[in-house]
Amino acid sequence: MLICPVCERMYPPESHERCPEDDSLLYALGEGGADGPKLKPGETVAGKYELLEEMERRGGAGRTFKARQTRLARVVELRVLPQNTITRPSDHARFQREVETWGRLRSDHLVRLYDSGFTENNAPYMALELVDGGSLGQRLRAEGPLPVATVAVVADHALRALEAAHAANVLHRDVSPDALVMGRRPDGEPYARLTGFGLAKHMGDEDDDPTAITMTGAVIGNPRYMAPETIMQGVLDPRTDLYALGVTLFELLAGERPFRGDSLADMLKAHVTGTPNALRSLRAEVAPGTQRFIERLLVRDPTARFQDATEARAALERVDETPATPQTPRSITWLITAAVGFLLLGAALGLLLLR
Repeated sequence: MLICPVCERMYPPESHERCPEDDSLLYALGEGGADGPKLKPGETVAGKYELLEEMERRGGAGRTFKARQTRLARVVELRVLPQNTITRPSDHARFQREVETWGRLRSDHLVRLYDSGFTENNAPYMALELVDGGSLGQRLRAEGPLPVATVAVVADHALRALEAAHAANVLHRDVSPDALVMGRRPDGEPYARLTGFGLAKHMGDEDDDPTAITMTGAVIGNPRYMAPETIMQGVLDPRTDLYALGVTLFELLAGERPFRGDSLADMLKAHVTGTPNALRSLRAEVAPGTQRFIERLLVRDPTARFQDATEARAALERVDETPATPQTPRSITWLITAAVGFLLLGAALGLLLLR
């Protein structure tokens, strides 16, 4: 079934693209789509990648493996997308164009793409730089909210990654904790890198379904991190990636997302009409400046959001991360003042009597 995120009316599959009542884009209930080819460790993909072990999915669709590139004796992360990702001749050209664009991206904060192609069963694959630290989504599920200082590093490095991608006219459109991996440099300093460009879109490429969920129910992007303008109008631009980053940073700090929803329909509606939870009500040690920064990433109106990653990173550098000093409630302050006053008055009376 298809559902309207505004009026919540339901429609049969493939009956409409937009709601007849309010012209909003309709979304398929459920996330559907094949999970990927039936692969297992020990098999060889495309004649050159020996699968070593399956890894936890890092955002998007498909399956992820640690694999050995046999000719180079190099261990890589091999992402194999579902076979139904490519259905039209133009899909092949777009996939090749987008992965070639990713392959040309150069940033310390983007996971490098080494190779791409198609398996024997015509499923697209990408061979990526392997970062052994794992995704932040894995860490969040295992350990709970991350240290505030760690999230500050993630915010800076993620914005640098988006800055490089957007400068090359590439939209990520699947930013989430699972799309961010973290490792350590030889000197012990932590670093974050953005991965998961399997759903990336080249800005200006009109030969693409702009909606977040296709009419068949195959997810293009994660509705839990989706900007309101994408849900309502199918708009995709750098500000939608920044919105997703705002949801991600909130979740890394609070252990939950700013909008709650028990179903896909609830989640979509919350992004469009809801008010995000106050971050500091869930994590008091977060500085007010950090909360304000994330709140601006989450502004519903994209024109009031940061307009690009460069502007957001400049604002992040100005954020005062000093936690607010707890204030004594006024009632307690009044009682303390009154008690001190009575003590002073008593002392004065005692001195008079002694005279």
